[in-house]
Amino acid sequence: MHLFSKCNGIPLLFGTSEGKAYVQQQITDSTPDLVINAVPSIVLPTSSEYTYLGNNWISARLETHKWETREKAAQLGWKLPTVLEECTMNTMSTYDKTVYLKPKGLNLWNQAWQIAPGTTYNDQFSSGIPAYVEDIVDYAVEAFCFFTISNGSYGITRMLGCSGYGHDKTMSSDSDWKVGKGDLTHFELTDAQQAVWLPKCTAWLDYIVTLGGSYEGSIGGLIDSNNQVYWMEQNSRPFTYNNGSIPGSIQDWIDSLTTDPSKSTNPNHYITL
Repeated sequence: MHLFSKCNGIPLLFGTSEGKAYVQQQITDSTPDLVINAVPSIVLPTSSEYTYLGNNWISARLETHKWETREKAAQLGWKLPTVLEECTMNTMSTYDKTVYLKPKGLNLWNQAWQIAPGTTYNDQFSSGIPAYVEDIVDYAVEAFCFFTISNGSYGITRMLGCSGYGHDKTMSSDSDWKVGKGDLTHFELTDAQQAVWLPKCTAWLDYIVTLGGSYEGSIGGLIDSNNQVYWMEQNSRPFTYNNGSIPGSIQDWIDSLTTDPSKSTNPNHYITL
């Protein structure tokens, strides 16, 4: 088995043309029976030469085009953080509070950036990349829903709450989400939180399962003290939801992507292949 994550030192996540060509050449050289693609910014073609599991072009956009996705989430009943401005990655205004800068479409920065009060990173981003600035949400818990989509059906692997983690990525955090002083905590949602969280996630999954693809993912959102649910994003990369892992075998994992999404298991298999 072969695991590919970089091309010439550049993460495949960045979706460069060189990265895609590299992956396709590796497939040609190794003639695999099974190809599993967990990089939504590189969508590979299906082939009669192997079984392909991963996002298709439509489902991949749920992660790589955040603006489109948040608008669809609103149509499905999710509350959205307030948009303070639409701009480009290098022309945002300065605010007297913490805000979040997000690109609208696929590019090297398809994540969110926390912007401290009185700060911008306008001099560090390329020009002409459409973006928007979201206001901070006063939330009680960050919530996750881990799922598997497989050939027209889905399974929810796990739901949980989290504190001490999200929405604090900065330009100085070495491209990783900073976790304060290491106080990351996972916990089960309360009955009241679960009662408002599950219907929102189910509505979302009922929609995205119609788009096709066979992949794992997570829905990230916020629940405030009044049990209002806010949309944050969908991810379909293994290292963004390894806190949703449950024990299982490699065969269970493959089965979850091909025949039974309820068998979805520990995503650390991406590391051990």
